[in-house]
Amino acid sequence: MLKKIWRLSVKPGDIVKLIAEPKVGWMKKYLDETFEILSFPTKTGVELKMVGSNPEWKWIIGKDNMELPDEDR
Repeated sequence: MLKKIWRLSVKPGDIVKLIAEPKVGWMKKYLDETFEILSFPTKTGVELKMVGSNPEWKWIIGKDNMELPDEDR
């Protein structure tokens, strides 16, 4: 089972995925994508870069929408 990101010690450069049921509906389009953590601009937010996007696509979303993929545990 995947662990939620805020319960783990993650750092910039780590690769994460969206949880199966993200808090915002439009995010469901990106469930198959992976994201690189860039920074933690707020206590509950995480800045991410979508891996492989061109042009580079960055998001700032709530940490509770992210988790580590199985292979990164």
